[in-house]
Amino acid sequence: MESLRLNENQQKAILHKNGPMIVLSGPGSGKTTVITYRVKNLIENYNIRPNEILVITFTKAASEEMKERFKKICSSYYNVSFSTFHSYFFRIIRENYKYELSNILDDNEKVKIIKSIINKYNIYFDNMEEFVQSIISEISLLKNELINPNYFNSRYLNSNNFNIVYNEYELLKNQQNKIDFDDMLIQCYYLLKDYENIRKFWKNKYKYILIDEFQDINKVQYECIKILCENKNIFVVGDDDQSIYGFRGSSPEFLLNFPKDFENTKKVILNVNYRSTNQIINLCNKVILENNNRYDKNIIGTNKENKQPILIRSYDAYEEAKKIVGKIQVLKKTYPLEEIAIIYRTNLQARAVVEILKDYNIEYQLKDNITSIYEHFIAKDIICYLSLAINKLDNESFLKIANKPKRFLNKNMLQDAFEKCKNETSILEYLYCKVDLKSWQMEGINELLFHLEQIKSKNVYDAIKYIIKTVGYENYLEEYVNFKNIGIKGLLEILNEVLDSAKGYEKIEEYLNHIENMKQEVFKKYRNNNQRGVVLTTMHSVKGLEFDVVFVIGCIDGIIPHEKSKSYIEIEEERRLFYVAITRAKVLLYISILNTKYEERAFPSRFLKNLINIKR
Repeated sequence: MESLRLNENQQKAILHKNGPMIVLSGPGSGKTTVITYRVKNLIENYNIRPNEILVITFTKAASEEMKERFKKICSSYYNVSFSTFHSYFFRIIRENYKYELSNILDDNEKVKIIKSIINKYNIYFDNMEEFVQSIISEISLLKNELINPNYFNSRYLNSNNFNIVYNEYELLKNQQNKIDFDDMLIQCYYLLKDYENIRKFWKNKYKYILIDEFQDINKVQYECIKILCENKNIFVVGDDDQSIYGFRGSSPEFLLNFPKDFENTKKVILNVNYRSTNQIINLCNKVILENNNRYDKNIIGTNKENKQPILIRSYDAYEEAKKIVGKIQVLKKTYPLEEIAIIYRTNLQARAVVEILKDYNIEYQLKDNITSIYEHFIAKDIICYLSLAINKLDNESFLKIANKPKRFLNKNMLQDAFEKCKNETSILEYLYCKVDLKSWQMEGINELLFHLEQIKSKNVYDAIKYIIKTVGYENYLEEYVNFKNIGIKGLLEILNEVLDSAKGYEKIEEYLNHIENMKQEVFKKYRNNNQRGVVLTTMHSVKGLEFDVVFVIGCIDGIIPHEKSKSYIEIEEERRLFYVAITRAKVLLYISILNTKYEERAFPSRFLKNLINIKR
């Protein structure tokens, strides 16, 4: 171990034998080395049988990496179990319920079931794909937190509709003899809790359990671990400052309360960051020290390179994207593109960056499945108006926006007109000339025809503004959110992003071609397994990664912290999320702020308080 040049705290963790231990591992502190060498030490120096050791990670990729790292440091083959929570818990339940892999519900099947329920009960939402994913996330959350569905407050459905969807989902799943990934955890918990013989068997199977990324654990996983580790030989590695998955049920509280639940817990802090420069580490420390609900630790560095974090200030997101891409043009002479990352709070922020990177022919890769903004129902509605303005024969577009806002044109009449016209005759003209309309319906048609001519005569930015304000699309959205009992801010953000994307386009045809190209571009980039180039990723997806150069963009209040984060707990998680983003940088860190967002004044993130004097 001496040849490894381990620091004192790393050695202390590796040499630990019996009893509970919590290892607080700061960014870049060598936690994987500690876990693998501790397993090796248990076997070779303490004579623990390899088959009595279990190492748990959160992802299959992390488990495979840990296993490979362990193999490399061992001269002999040791039959140590490396597993994810889900695969380990599935092993427990499959022996009792006789499950096979075919019993596991995949993501596509889950979406299909939820969609069928929504359609069956006429629970209508315009943006169906996003809505379905939101409901799936809520069902997952209540299971992970062991919440009774009758007491769960959905953000998207009233309690009656949520219970209908939840109960029907469980019923259909059971009828097909299927379980989802969250059921693995729930069923395992109740098996261990309620059946002493099963509990006794699995408690005795592994004498030593090590868990990586413990800050990501949720309630049901934690309760299972408490049952399985009554012998107290549990070794957990994590960083409460990197607990960022509250929406999945994880919380720093499990790490903070660990010493209370496991008496005589020893604590080791891995506080040496081998990744980043001292200047970056100092900035990161100042940010996270503002949080109160955390273990006290001070991260120090070993990299003496003198490169201060740099602040970029831009008028808006478009100028920000141009400045960043301009810097990348210079940086790529020194750093591989794959060692440069652009990190953002929400996928919506990627749009301007993607478009400028494409304009400059700079290769990039997407870490997230960022459904193009142009796939959102709001963008589709705006596109329909634009398309109809330049082509009155686009009857499909007309059908989609006929009553956005209300023109009192009923569905049956519109469908009948569509069948008769196909795409050979304009439905608008057909309704105007051949259908006996009420006076208020005729007024709506006349107004729309007038508006379409106005839209056609403007540049694209002004045309979209006209659709929003004069045609009344914004009024339609207000009625929509009131009917659905949801907030309007998120939808207005989509609307403003579409408006922003139109800047610089004179002709509608040119803009529509651009949209089609971008949709295909984003789809291809995400599906390409051999991705190369600058890494574009959200703050949530970047955890565990590191880069020579990092740009953290859009660092303004309302984005980070996100405007939906109101409570003290939520703000602390947002600060941890920002901390995760800035700790990815090894050599160069750029923090970018905006003066305006959608033409309104913007303010630097409160997380940059007292830090705005960083190098510009």
